[in-house]
Amino acid sequence: MLPNHQAVPGLARLINIIGDRFAGKSESLIRIYAPELLEIVSRRLSLKDYGDPYFREGLNRFIDSLNHDADLTFLGRILQRGAIERSLENRLKFIDYQKKRPDVLTQALIPPIIVMGLPRSGTTFFHRLLAQDGRNRGLYFWELTHPIPPTEGGDYRKLAAKIEYNLFRRLTKHFDHIHVIRDTEYEECIFLMTLTFQSGAFWMLAPVYSYARWCMDSDRLKSYGEYVQLLKIFQAQAPDRRLVLKAPAHTGSLNEILRLMPNAILVQTHRHPVDVCNSVNSLVYFAHCNVVKHLDVRKMAETDVDMLDVELRRNLFSRKYNGVKIHDILYEELLADPMRVVKSLYDRHGIEFSPSVESRMKAFIDGNPQHKHGKHQYSSADFGMTDAQITDRFEEYMNLFGYRPR
Repeated sequence: MLPNHQAVPGLARLINIIGDRFAGKSESLIRIYAPELLEIVSRRLSLKDYGDPYFREGLNRFIDSLNHDADLTFLGRILQRGAIERSLENRLKFIDYQKKRPDVLTQALIPPIIVMGLPRSGTTFFHRLLAQDGRNRGLYFWELTHPIPPTEGGDYRKLAAKIEYNLFRRLTKHFDHIHVIRDTEYEECIFLMTLTFQSGAFWMLAPVYSYARWCMDSDRLKSYGEYVQLLKIFQAQAPDRRLVLKAPAHTGSLNEILRLMPNAILVQTHRHPVDVCNSVNSLVYFAHCNVVKHLDVRKMAETDVDMLDVELRRNLFSRKYNGVKIHDILYEELLADPMRVVKSLYDRHGIEFSPSVESRMKAFIDGNPQHKHGKHQYSSADFGMTDAQITDRFEEYMNLFGYRPR
């Protein structure tokens, strides 16, 4: 099994040492208390209206889980507090934008393409491939973390995101060989939902076990309602382009998506659950080790598997009983011939596949071979599990898509 901690960069170690040494004097920097943070952010922006108070349950549950589940380092607490404050800032700006630009929210969406599926199953590659079509609009990481454009004055969101990103890169151990994140790269839209405080993105930040369980069980309709409003804000910035979106976290939310966006084009990728679970566990392990003193590796892995299991069960239920139509893609097919996969999707939905689009997509494929940033290696044993323990949880899914036990 992997060790319960990993070394972090020297600057992060120094910050943790200084923070621990002056723990009493630094309390105000690391205190994570919802009423205080709500007031601080409200004063900072001179805005008071946070909108529908439903988000407060997620906020409180996340903070409670941070304080009781996660053995955070000094820097870990600073980073979590910063993430909460940014999400609260985005929420205040979101509500203010709705008041100032109500016309934007009455506009209809061009039916977006939404890529979902088990994480680590090619969703990122396929999403970024589709974004090469100039008629599509992918969302960059910088605008996902700062989604609300100013209604007046200059727009400094891209600069702010670059500063934050560069600082994050200096303070954390990189895992580009697992998943490449850049401030100017297309990224998954689950980050938009952090302002609802009902988002799997928070699980990636820290081992918040009770919060993760709450997310699995909670009603998602209100958070998806706000997600759609956010998409309309992006649509207004490029009204002639179709949004192409991606988040594995959408996999279990078919009912909510189709209730609010009935014409959305849904794409789901598939891969053997053993590979998926172990790859996800590896990604989450390195992310959590950046912010905790010690990590319960087995508990983390079991939580990952539980979350994937819940999402797939919801997905299969919607397919079986609600007649949801999805364009399915096997990971193996995507690796073998990505252009053929794209053409099949476009043909099915009557989207023109022009020579210029093909040329741009071919250039992207050639420039992004598998393992470009290093090979990602993992096994069930790394997390105190066996392949059989994983496949037992996903029998129905495996039978449906032709995957055999290992």
